[in-house]
Amino acid sequence: MDKIINWNELWKAIHASSRHRVDKESDPGKIWDKKAAAYNRITNDEKESTKQELSMLDLSPTDTVLDVGAGNGRLAVPIAGMVSHVTALDASEGMLSHLEQRMAAEGRTNYSVVVKRWEDVVIGSDIPVHDVVIAAFSLGIYDVGAALQKMDAAARRSVHLFWHMGEWREPEEMALYIAVHGEESTRHKGYPDALFLVNILHGLRIYADIRIYHALWETVYDSPEEAAEQWITMHAPDFEDLDLVTRHFSERLRKDDAGKFHERSVRTTAMVSWKKGE
Repeated sequence: MDKIINWNELWKAIHASSRHRVDKESDPGKIWDKKAAAYNRITNDEKESTKQELSMLDLSPTDTVLDVGAGNGRLAVPIAGMVSHVTALDASEGMLSHLEQRMAAEGRTNYSVVVKRWEDVVIGSDIPVHDVVIAAFSLGIYDVGAALQKMDAAARRSVHLFWHMGEWREPEEMALYIAVHGEESTRHKGYPDALFLVNILHGLRIYADIRIYHALWETVYDSPEEAAEQWITMHAPDFEDLDLVTRHFSERLRKDDAGKFHERSVRTTAMVSWKKGE
């Protein structure tokens, strides 16, 4: 199979075909610094999806855990309450500043932060080997095969990856993307799905398990306008037609008795994982 299709080279070709993906990877810290406040706003509540993902991890109280692309600590902060030590690695100082604030609010001190791209990390110098390595939605990397090999080398016991399965956005948000960016540009914004990762790992003689689940995401806003502003900051910072995006959220959000607006989505997601030596 590997002689017919080189899945890592195909991933690279798809990645390189998009100026958006190339620019994003060249300086992810700068890009995510600008988005950090908005991302923290929409992920700061306790998400059902976060509970789902935590329940799938193979963790024990004595473990050390490396979170690659830890962001604002959506997973790293609760994991710190479950294990001996967490290392949060991310290219964005802005995102990690939110993680540190959240750790402080939880009274956690059993963590460290590393401000680096994963591609630039040297295992044994920048970070030690950890019992468990996780990477949640942080694999927008040109040479993902090399990145996965390094995660395998950084793990003493197991690796857990979370990535989308099938279309990279649910249908309603894809429709908004197309309305804002156009069909051609929208095609160049997503990444190949989790089956690519499984096939790339297979080519590396790493035979991973894959678990498909439906991740439940809910965010509460004060108004459709706030939801639109947050979405534009995250996904289309140069877009100026706030009314178009507001109309989308006015139709999509559910208003509760307290006057708050709820966005609820179900995303088909995969956990790709393997244990060392299996």
